Amino acid sequence: MPANVFVDSNIWLYAFVQNPLDTRHQRAASFVLALECPVISSQVVRETCFNLVKKSGRTESELQLLLTDWLLACEVIHSNVVQHVLASQLRQDGGFSYWDSLIVAAALDAGCATLYSEDMQHGRVLRGQFTIVNPFND
Repeated sequence: MPANVFVDSNIWLYAFVQNPLDTRHQRAASFVLALECPVISSQVVRETCFNLVKKSGRTESELQLLLTDWLLACEVIHSNVVQHVLASQLRQDGGFSYWDSLIVAAALDAGCATLYSEDMQHGRVLRGQFTIVNPFND
């Protein structure tokens, strides 16, 4: 059963990339491990993988191993027309960036109650359906 929570790319990157100078790695890793079947979108997979290879130097072999375990632990939803139209409405009405609007639309489309992201407005409630939460806020 999915956790009914959506986890944005930035949280996954902190969880997957060890940085002894940044306390967010351990916090993010502990956080996502405690979730039971969080929801992610194919966009989250693409963004995370791109950054793991280009910015963190992961090899394709390392990436493939990570993908196998990661995607089995999550519910992955794929982009669709409804999400793209909703994302456009969110950009128009809510002041979201292009990429953030797609994340929010995917979370709304999946019926999630919470969107965990470091990049968006902590505590913001959208359409009465879910709340954006920054898991690094104390």
